[in-house]
Amino acid sequence: MKCAVFALSLSVFLVGCASSNQPSGPAVAVQLEQLNSSNDVFYFRGPVNIQYRVAITNPTNQPLTLTRLDLQTIGSGAYSLRTNSTPMNLQVAPNATSAYTISVWGFSRGGYLASSEPVTIRGTAYFKGPSGSFIRLFNQNISPYAGS
Repeated sequence: MKCAVFALSLSVFLVGCASSNQPSGPAVAVQLEQLNSSNDVFYFRGPVNIQYRVAITNPTNQPLTLTRLDLQTIGSGAYSLRTNSTPMNLQVAPNATSAYTISVWGFSRGGYLASSEPVTIRGTAYFKGPSGSFIRLFNQNISPYAGS
């Protein structure tokens, strides 16, 4: 009897895990590209203003609105970002890619070696569309000198 209860609870658990891995919402892609980074901005320790181009690809036939974007650095790198969310109201046309420039504050670690370390960013994009709201999670590896 205990074996049957264990097998039943295990199968319910596995079904629950399988259903939680299903993506919700359309297959919208979000990419970050760092802009305007000079070679010496990350040599010095302290606050830095970092600009990104946010490219959003909407493969659906419905317009979408990016309502919020959360960016967070993972691990060490040339800089770290503040974890505040950025409220937005950016429109993305159907079957199109839209690009926007955003500016965020980060903190440079400073030093010759640390200034060239790549930065890994975890992003959460919050969208609203005619079919409802959804989120898109993404990771982006950025080289601090990619724009130079």
